[in-house]
Amino acid sequence: MSQRSMPRSFKALIPLSVLALTLSACGGGAGGGDGDGGTITIGYSGPLSGGAAIYGENALTGIEMAVDTLNEQGVEVDGEKYTVEVESLDDQYLPNNAATNAQRLVEQDDATVVFIPHSGGILAAQQLNEGRTPFIIGAYSSDPAILESGNKLSNMIPPNFNGYGPPFVEQTMGKFGKRLGMLGTESEYGQNWAKLVSEEWEKQGGEVLTDNGVDYSTVTDYASTVSKTLSENPDVIFVGGPSQPTALVIQEAREQGFKGGFIVMDQAKFEEMELFTDPKNLVGSVGVRPARDGDDPGVPEFHKRYAEEITDEKPATSEVAYHFQTTAIYVKAMEIAGTVDDPEAIEEALPEALEQVDDTFKVSEYPTTVNDKVHFISENLEAVFYEGKDKYTLFPVPAPEE
Repeated sequence: MSQRSMPRSFKALIPLSVLALTLSACGGGAGGGDGDGGTITIGYSGPLSGGAAIYGENALTGIEMAVDTLNEQGVEVDGEKYTVEVESLDDQYLPNNAATNAQRLVEQDDATVVFIPHSGGILAAQQLNEGRTPFIIGAYSSDPAILESGNKLSNMIPPNFNGYGPPFVEQTMGKFGKRLGMLGTESEYGQNWAKLVSEEWEKQGGEVLTDNGVDYSTVTDYASTVSKTLSENPDVIFVGGPSQPTALVIQEAREQGFKGGFIVMDQAKFEEMELFTDPKNLVGSVGVRPARDGDDPGVPEFHKRYAEEITDEKPATSEVAYHFQTTAIYVKAMEIAGTVDDPEAIEEALPEALEQVDDTFKVSEYPTTVNDKVHFISENLEAVFYEGKDKYTLFPVPAPEE
């Protein structure tokens, strides 16, 4: 049974944890689809329950949308027609669970590509994916540690977050002052972001205050940690994790009287945070550009389709968009390589695949190349400072050295 065989209107009624268990028993693999050549299984391990569930569901939705579109267009590899399917497992945002899930998706469901949207899970899976059963990791995290591993079968999908440090600090320190409070999430990814921002803040002449970071995936009451942070009179506060808890941390700070700015790590998205707090609370924040404001050729139709087929009650974030376009890149690489199960050959075909992917799939800072660390590289990256009343001021984000 494929996840795509279930009507979306019915699927929305099923709890995600139940859906994940159902899918895990359904199996993918060659020979299981309606096409002459069988099935291409795209694996996914991400948080589908807990505090990061919305973030994980967004990533999965992007893969689902791509699978639908690819099957509508038709997929042919080495002269055989294939049906593309996705198999997903909930890892609850836990690294060991992600590695176990990835192994299961590869060995039981015949997935050659497994998407993982958090750095801890990616780094854990990198201990496995070049071993006895090699597979490609679609690494949706901007943590540079992913690149430093030297793993040639894991592709970093979003921009390396090292590029955000200098302009984010410059934008906020210049507007609000030199005292930085620390309230980021305590995941490995969040700690790496905190280190980046702290070092850059001090490099530009600021003072870094006590780190009061909390686990955004488990903590729901932020009053005490926000109070501790505000007791040191910061001018700017570093925050970030999934969009929903990040918005609630910001809201708590505003309710306790904070008037300064926020540096928002790239996991949280403005267009999604607006669903969980009054947008006025976000004024004075820097973060990544909303996906809806991108200028890639497929952006208008992608967001229109998302509103019509998924939901018009919340926007498609970059998690949705990046997974949508990257799924298409991998399948195009399979077509070029003439194989659905040779990860090395598929990797070698990625540069050519980037050039051949249909414009329909170019929806979020579409990559122009894959560098020698197998990172998808996009040109002309921009981030935003939120002025209020849906006005964002764009500023460039330089590509860091890798």
